[in-house]
Amino acid sequence: MYLTKTSGNLNPRGEQPQSNLQISTVRSFEGGLNVTDTDLNMSPKFAKTLDNFERGTDGSQALRPGTVMVTNQIADPSDIINHVYFAGFVWSVQASGNITTTDGAGNVIVKHRYPGDVVPWPAGVTFVDFTVFNSDLIIVNGRDKPLIVSGRYTRPDGSINPNYLVVQYLADFSGSNVNTPIGRFVIAHGQYTVMAGIPDKPSTIYVSHVNTSGTWLGDPLPNDAISMDLGPRVSIGSATITGMVAYRDKLLVTFERGVLPINLGVYDGSSPAKHVPTDDGFVEEFGCLSHRSLVSVGDDTFFNDNVGINSISRINVFNTLRPVRTSHLIDPLITELMQGLTAQQIIDKVFAVYDLRHFRYMIFIPVYSGDVITETVCFSYTNIPTLKVQSWARLRGWVWQSACRTALQNIIFSRGNKLYAYDFDAEVGTDRRDDPAVNDGKGEPIKFEWELPWADFKHRMDIKYIKYLAFDSEGEAPFTVEAYVDNIVYYRGERVPMLSMQFVGGDAGGYGNSLYGDSPYGGGRRTRDERTYGYNTKFKLLKLRIHGETTQRLRIVSISIAYLRGGIRR
Repeated sequence: MYLTKTSGNLNPRGEQPQSNLQISTVRSFEGGLNVTDTDLNMSPKFAKTLDNFERGTDGSQALRPGTVMVTNQIADPSDIINHVYFAGFVWSVQASGNITTTDGAGNVIVKHRYPGDVVPWPAGVTFVDFTVFNSDLIIVNGRDKPLIVSGRYTRPDGSINPNYLVVQYLADFSGSNVNTPIGRFVIAHGQYTVMAGIPDKPSTIYVSHVNTSGTWLGDPLPNDAISMDLGPRVSIGSATITGMVAYRDKLLVTFERGVLPINLGVYDGSSPAKHVPTDDGFVEEFGCLSHRSLVSVGDDTFFNDNVGINSISRINVFNTLRPVRTSHLIDPLITELMQGLTAQQIIDKVFAVYDLRHFRYMIFIPVYSGDVITETVCFSYTNIPTLKVQSWARLRGWVWQSACRTALQNIIFSRGNKLYAYDFDAEVGTDRRDDPAVNDGKGEPIKFEWELPWADFKHRMDIKYIKYLAFDSEGEAPFTVEAYVDNIVYYRGERVPMLSMQFVGGDAGGYGNSLYGDSPYGGGRRTRDERTYGYNTKFKLLKLRIHGETTQRLRIVSISIAYLRGGIRR
């Protein structure tokens, strides 16, 4: 038998020879960022570092979109404090008290309360909040009387409304605003406008007369407006109101260490009936520190405290609210950033927006160098309950002051006195594209990093030998793949990968592509090419790290490793 000749690469039995080469393929990365658990025990679906990569609905990891400039035509050089989308325009309020509108083409109009008015509010604005009630935009800052902008083009009789998109003081039907509260927070809920954050009454909410926004406690009848001191209902922590949000039929009023659900529209039997809202009891240890972090969408309301992100949802069977912490896997990262901020910086500068196109809650936390914000780190939470998708990512490289969502579900950011849009549909991956002040309008590249946990391939003690590495990917971005072995990542403070190799996305051109010319090296190691790429090293534990800097798009669908198993002795 041993002398039997073979042909066609078959063994004497006419069979293909048995190979000891084993293949391990990871196709789903649904876990997202996880810094709480040790990466010696984590599943490969999690990532120890995940910067500017986000989990897609298909389980892949995709480079986040870039941003493109909307306008740089706001002449006022002061920073935008906050902005909102209303009546087809982005309304921006700046530190100078200036208010402007920007249309989809980037055209800017300065808004005044009356001819000759310099700015609607005096300079020194540090905080702004918005709400829309009965098609009117209401704007507050906690220091000056609130403003209102009518969003109704016609009157009830069909005539043209002369106050359409005109900035005015919020006043009652008699034209007086003497009783209008000066609040930091404003919310429209049901048939009422609610204000809080009044400087001399920090635990009190003010509720307008039903179906109005300008009639408040003390104004002429008919008037059922009230004020409620919620301090006695707060059982733990400070009684100072930190924010408000409308969640279905509840008004959620938040405090440092808890939430109080309020039921508006409850009246007693007196004549005339008095508005006597009720509450559902104080929810302890699920507090909120920043009103601007409160986002209510669908079945959930998200908000931050000094440790991480909380969520409140409804249990339909019992018709009660259930508080949960959604950020356990990334709490150390959030805690580290929050501990570097003052209480006032958290109140004024931490903000959130909801990406409805991708079902992501995005919260932005500033990083200061002295008095200057050098970065606003974004933690992005993809939450799709019907697909059982829950995944965190960290988005870097931004300096934003505020964000809003448009009617078409685009997201607009502010930086300085400029506005930028999240560039969802672009084929490139650059930040601040079309801004002449950034690389002559070409924008700046996006840096990314994805570090997987340690893997032992279910045989912890055995020696393994990597032979080949392969990717399924989309896009044209180049990226570097580093391999670390046997629990060694750093030596004397420097990263020490055992292997490092550059690849390029699967859509990149090959030989003759204009980017590389007709050089014999073609278009780099294209991950769509089915040829195997040698990637040889010996290990018991293996960690992969993918990183780079690009102006192109990139999506990684799977990672495959071909390896051999040996004995247990190194």
